[in-house]
Amino acid sequence: MRETTIPGKVASIVAPLLQRACLALDSDTRVARLEIQRALELLLATATPAEPQAHLVHGPTRGLAPWQARKVIDHVHAHLEAPIRVEDMAGVTRLSTSHFFRAFRVSFSMPPHAYVRAVRLARARELLLGSDEPVSRIAVTCGFADQAHFSRVFRHETGSAPALWRRERRSPLAAKGPMAAERALLTQHPTAANL
Repeated sequence: MRETTIPGKVASIVAPLLQRACLALDSDTRVARLEIQRALELLLATATPAEPQAHLVHGPTRGLAPWQARKVIDHVHAHLEAPIRVEDMAGVTRLSTSHFFRAFRVSFSMPPHAYVRAVRLARARELLLGSDEPVSRIAVTCGFADQAHFSRVFRHETGSAPALWRRERRSPLAAKGPMAAERALLTQHPTAANL
């Protein structure tokens, strides 16, 4: 049976460990990591058996190595127009799917499917602003199932439909067509028309 004073004793030991870790964080991350690890071990040693510790069985979750993150990013950008499965992304990093999923969340602060959606939406925004492609073609190019799916996801993220978003963000000259900028330049500088 545990004494009721143990939590107080633990706090008096853990608090200085964490304070030293905070001070060392700016100058020596190795020391900070050791102090935090000591504090964690002490807390875990005093945890009551009824407390769930299943998440500790696998040890601390680490993110993807830099080369793995780069491979995933490259894979997503290279296959943006096709369905991208988590299993394929895990294969690129040579990790199991479950380990990849956990490591990806640590590295990117979001699950893999959310990252793929964010990349697809970013590419769609680029195409909406930088081209005159129809929204349906942009949807397929960015890997959405169809225009309706793209519009639904885009509206959820931005608050407006893709075509409306495009019109609102394009300059007045861009809205008039691809040759509008050249026509405006010629009307401002009549001598340029004679060149």
